Formats: sequence, C-alpha cells, structure tokens
Amino acid sequence: MAERLEDHLQCPTCLDIFKDPIMLLCSHNFCRACLQQWKDKGERSCPLCRAKMRSLEAPPNLALKNLCVNLSQASVKSEDICSLHQEEFKLFCLDHQELVCIICRDSAIHVGHKFRPLKEVVIGHHEELQKGLQNAKERLKDYNDCKENCNEQAEYIKVQREKVERKIKKDFEELRRFLDVEEEARLAAVREEEKKKGQTMKEKIAVLDQQMAALSDVIRSTEEQLASGSISFMKKFKTAMSRIQEIPDQPKLLRGGLLDKAKHVGNLKFKVWKQMKEIVAYSPVILEPNTAGPGISLSEDLTSLSWEEVQQERPKNPERFKWKCVLGGALDLGRHAWEVEVGDNNHWAVGVQWGDPCLPNVMTGWFIGFRDGKYKKSSGKYGELNLPVKVQVLRVEVDMNKRLLSFSEPFTNTQLWNNKTASNWPDLSGNTKMYPYFSTKCKIPLKIIPIPPGVTTAISHVDTA
Repeated sequence: MAERLEDHLQCPTCLDIFKDPIMLLCSHNFCRACLQQWKDKGERSCPLCRAKMRSLEAPPNLALKNLCVNLSQASVKSEDICSLHQEEFKLFCLDHQELVCIICRDSAIHVGHKFRPLKEVVIGHHEELQKGLQNAKERLKDYNDCKENCNEQAEYIKVQREKVERKIKKDFEELRRFLDVEEEARLAAVREEEKKKGQTMKEKIAVLDQQMAALSDVIRSTEEQLASGSISFMKKFKTAMSRIQEIPDQPKLLRGGLLDKAKHVGNLKFKVWKQMKEIVAYSPVILEPNTAGPGISLSEDLTSLSWEEVQQERPKNPERFKWKCVLGGALDLGRHAWEVEVGDNNHWAVGVQWGDPCLPNVMTGWFIGFRDGKYKKSSGKYGELNLPVKVQVLRVEVDMNKRLLSFSEPFTNTQLWNNKTASNWPDLSGNTKMYPYFSTKCKIPLKIIPIPPGVTTAISHVDTA
C-alpha cells in the first residue's frame, strides 16, 4: 500500500517525492523548482498536458506537501526499527560492526560480543567522518590550486614560445646577415680577379698581335726576295738575312693567367665558419630560466642575471626557487670551469648547489658572495671571508671526477677558497645533481664570460716513396 502511495506522490518531472508542490489550473502538480526550470526554458504550458498557463504564479498544494512530509518521516522512522524484533536500534555491535536492538544483544548470534551505545558510536564516527571530510575538502583545494597552476603554466608556455621564437629568428637573422656580407665579399673578390686577369690577357693579346704583324711582314718580304731575280736577290740578301735572323723568340703563355679557383672555393664552408668566430661565442654555463626566483631577470641569451624590484609574473613550477637565485645546467662527469664578471655588483653569490631539481628550496651548496661590504662564504656554515684582492671576476672550477671545487681570481691567479678534500663531497646519486649557482639583489648584472670558439685543423702527411 505504501509503495502504491509513493508512486502517486512522485513529481512527473524529477520522478522524486514532491518538494514544495504547486498545482496548476489543469490540476497537475509539480515541484516548485521543477516548474521554475520549465519556465526558464521559455515554456508557458503544463509540462504534462501542455495546457496553457494563464498565470506565471501557481498556488502551493499544502495538503499534498503535508502528505509528502509525513510519508518521508514515516519512511525514515522505519529505518530505525529492527526488522526482526520491531525494536528501536539503540546499540552497536563492535564485533559485527552493525546496529542491534536490545533483543538482538541477548540473541545467540551476538554471544560474547562487545557493544557500545549507539549515540556514543555515532559521535565517534561523526568526528572521524568529519575529519575525513575536512581532509577531502583540503585535498580538493589542493587539486584546485594545482589546476590553477597548470593553467598559469599553460599560458606562460605561450609567452615562452614567443620569446624563444624571437630569439631564434634574431640569431638566424644575424647569421644570414653575416653570410650575405661574406658571400658578397667573396663574389667581389672573384670579379676583381677576373677583371685584373682579363685585362692582363687583353694586353698580352695586343702585344702578340703587334709581334705577329711584324713577323708576317718579314715573312712576306722574305718570300718576295726569294722570288726575285739573281741580281736583285744578291743586292738585298744581306738586308733580308738580317731581318729574318732578328725574329723574336717563341712566345710563352702567361703563368697563373686563369682564376685561382682553389683559393675561392677550396674549403669555402670551413673558411666561412672560421670567420664566424668574430660574431659567435660559447658560454660554458647557460642559466635555466625555469629555476629563476622572484626578482631575478635574465638576459635574452641566458648568460647574465640582475635583480629587479618589479617582479615578473612566473608560474609556480616545481623547479622554481622562492629566493632571489637561479641555477645553471646540471654538471656531468669531467672538469668544468666558468668565469663570472661581478664588477661593481654589491650583493651577489656564485658557486654550486646540489639536490633534487624539483626541490630547489631545500638544496645546499658551496659559494662565495659579497654583501654589506664584506665577502662571505658558505660550506655548510655561513661566514666571512678575508680575501687578498678585490674580486672583479670570479673563476669557478669543478672536477666532478676528483670531487674538488675551487674559487680563484683569474687576473692575478689568486686562489680564494676550495673544498680542500674530496671526503666532504656530496652523494650525487638518484635525482641528486650538482648545478652552477647564482644569486643577486643588485641591478648591476652578473655576467658569465663567454669563451671564444677555437678552430683547429690537422694535416696528415703520407710518404709515397
């Protein structure tokens, strides 16, 4: 009977028990919220029979509302009653983890079990569930924060892409400009050589033409002399013989008359590459912009850093420092060295740090710095450092194989500080790696000094004897 009654108390729209029911003029009932959703769609007719609604306001059906409330209360109360003994649940069996009534407690199935009053268990479970709910809410907040950070990173990736594209185009434009100038210079050299050697060849041809004309005249007169009579022949013999004996030597071809093609195209690409040394340089350390902390501004080529009061908008990615510092690329096995121009910067630190790249803020390391007019050092402990020279350029050398680190001033080759022994070298296993480290709180930049690229060649000599 109850099931049939519930069927008649369902809203035809949401198929649930009526909540705040209202009745239309066509006698059909709906939840107020359901009908409002229907109206929000622009409908002005009954959702069931399509009869036009003469008024947008419909009266509440109080009788139906009370009936639905009583039915809901009755169903809730029935859940509090033991189906076996028709007694109210007042205890909780700790062994079976279930609700029991007074009669259930004394039944054979629960002999020797432990029980607690239902209200006491509810309070404990309520606190436990409340704690779990709070943890879930905090975790949801973590997910929201993570999503917002991912959105920020997604937008920042576009900014990074635009900057990288501009830098790539700028560098290739400089290379193209250099190649265009170099190409024009080499083509001009070819044309100049062609002009000079072409002119020389024309002058040589002109001289040959003169010599050939004179020689042809001698040949012609000599042939006429040979064809003349005896008396005439003898009278002109000495003159003819003298002319025929004075003919010029055999003409010689000009040496090096052709273009020196080998000079122009031999190893052309290599020669142009060598010329590029004037416009390119190699930096032993490249700064990692994704680690740069707040206030740190990097140059376009990622080889210098300075501090700015107006902080750039950057996402909170795991590799980023919270402090005013930045890392270089991870150091592989072997020897590494780099020089940093500190100049008149009055707040800086340069050295190495090690740790997990995704946990930069708990990294530790060794470095030399300058602050408050005094030189500082850090080797696990932070302290002052008395130096014999004023540091304008700091040289850092790391031998990853021998596990040694040293700081020096390159102009005077003055040793400033080193780790002295490999025994205190960090354990660089797993995700732990060592990185060049830089920090500043000054607008004067710290610059990594580039190394001019070197080009060497070797010629192999083969004995063919």
